[in-house]
Amino acid sequence: MSTADPFALLRATAAVQRLDDELTVHPGDRQRERTYLVHRAALADRAVPALAEVEDSTISEQDAEDTARRLLEHDRAHGTGRGPMPAADAHWDTNVRGYARQEHAAAVLDEHAREDAWA
Repeated sequence: MSTADPFALLRATAAVQRLDDELTVHPGDRQRERTYLVHRAALADRAVPALAEVEDSTISEQDAEDTARRLLEHDRAHGTGRGPMPAADAHWDTNVRGYARQEHAAAVLDEHAREDAWA
C-alpha cells in the first residue's frame, strides 16, 4: 500500500476504529490491545505525509512516535514482539517507528498465513 493512497488510509482508519471499539467491549485483553497498538502505530506512521497537507507535520510525527513507543513499551512489558529483532534490543530506543514498521510487517504476514490456512 502506498502511504499516500487516501482510500487505503481510510480503510486502515476504519479498521483501527473497529479494533478500538473491541477494546471497549473487552477491556484488559492484552492480545486485542497489542493488535490495536500495532495497527494504530502503523496507521499513524503512514499518515504522516498525508496529514502534512492539513496540519503542522510535527503533530502527526509526534503522534506516530508516541504510538510506536506505546507499542514498544507494551511488547517489552509483556514479551509479545513478533518481528525478527526483539523489543528488548536497545536499537529501538532511538527508532520506535522502525519497531512499529517491523511489528506491522510481522502482523500482516501472520494475517496472510491465517487467510491461506482457511483457503
